[in-house]
Amino acid sequence: MSALRLCGGPAWKKLLSDVETVLLDCDGVLWLGNTDAIPGAKEAVSHLRALGKRLCFVTNNSSKSRDEYMAKFQKLGFDVNKSEIFPTGYIVGQYLKHTAGYDGKVYLMGVEGTKQEIEAIGCTCFGPGPDVLTGTLDDWLQMSFEKDVGAVVVAYDCHISYMKMIQACTYLKNPDCIFIATNEDPVLPSNGHIAIPGTGSMVSAVRTSAKRDPIIVGKPHTPMFDCIVKHTNLQPHKTLMIGDSLNTDILFGRRHGLKTLLVLSGNTKECNLEGLSSDKLPDYYADSIADLIS
Repeated sequence: MSALRLCGGPAWKKLLSDVETVLLDCDGVLWLGNTDAIPGAKEAVSHLRALGKRLCFVTNNSSKSRDEYMAKFQKLGFDVNKSEIFPTGYIVGQYLKHTAGYDGKVYLMGVEGTKQEIEAIGCTCFGPGPDVLTGTLDDWLQMSFEKDVGAVVVAYDCHISYMKMIQACTYLKNPDCIFIATNEDPVLPSNGHIAIPGTGSMVSAVRTSAKRDPIIVGKPHTPMFDCIVKHTNLQPHKTLMIGDSLNTDILFGRRHGLKTLLVLSGNTKECNLEGLSSDKLPDYYADSIADLIS
């Protein structure tokens, strides 16, 4: 069995005829970087709306809150409602509130966007920003940290440091401390010339030192799916997942019974499909979401 390549509008029309909800990844599907929408992506999103499809924008990127993502969508010219946006920072907050039932103190290895989402559900959150270790080992062993920290969250953190790892691992010595990670993406989408380590590298560092496995809320894992279902009541067999990553987007769709469509405008190229077993392949693939309107 192989993935079916979609060529032109008629093929898309046939696929979408039995779809009520479309889940769209963002980086590599709608835009590349912070400034440029992928050509035709805005028009494709508008076309899906015109067809009456319910849309959800599902991203592992934890660098922004929903409000910040809303601002980015507007800046790039996309017609989006805040309630349709599901970044992993938001999923962390929803998991803490509705699944863990926790509203206490949270140590975050992450940025302000994720902090905003955690504080929005009533938790006290600290940690974002530079935190540099000084002194010697003797000094480190005398350090004291915040009391009553009941959860540690590891997300994208451009200020990751040895000091932050010490704090996270110290809090996680308490077996009752909740350990959450937003995702395990190894690298961030880039122009191909520079490799930018992703959240997965930070999660691995803390996991190794704490000797504990985190609850991972982002794709391809179930907390993300549960949150979307809670807000939309989608039917999996009438839902299409569109993404650019085999290991997150497509696997997320396959694990949860969704139709899957890989676009080649981001992390994955057509040659990457060669030799894959059928359980790892998407149902469909296309060069870009813009092919929907071709």
